[in-house]
Amino acid sequence: MTEKKKLKKKKEPDITFYHPDLLAVPENERPYLKGYRCKKCGQLDFPKVTPCPNCWGEEFEMVPLSRRGILYSFSDLYIGQPGLNTPYICGYIDLPENVRIFAMLKGEVKTFKCDEEVELTTGPIRMNADGLPIISYMFQKV
Repeated sequence: MTEKKKLKKKKEPDITFYHPDLLAVPENERPYLKGYRCKKCGQLDFPKVTPCPNCWGEEFEMVPLSRRGILYSFSDLYIGQPGLNTPYICGYIDLPENVRIFAMLKGEVKTFKCDEEVELTTGPIRMNADGLPIISYMFQKV
């Protein structure tokens, strides 16, 4: 029995940062989302889609996306999955690069309006399996 305990693998800690392939947080700089432009046809996507849905290309270059956009649509949510504090807000943001982003919105329910300007920020989106906050991208009012 004690030998089995010795062989038992130590549990790895759960993530606390969500998808580094989507979000960059450079030291002493503002965070930005990572778009991916197909080298074959030039289509820009977020997140990266492989192969390119336009031309089936498989080579991409990372492009920093604009930090500001226009709130296209949103919803105040009062029931959420485990680990999410309710209520919270999710929405679609149109960026100048002609990319639409789905993200959580930082702010109070019943305060957002479609067509208002929002900007990228970071913050906790939910708790991980260890009870620690998972940090990711969000948008807030300008």
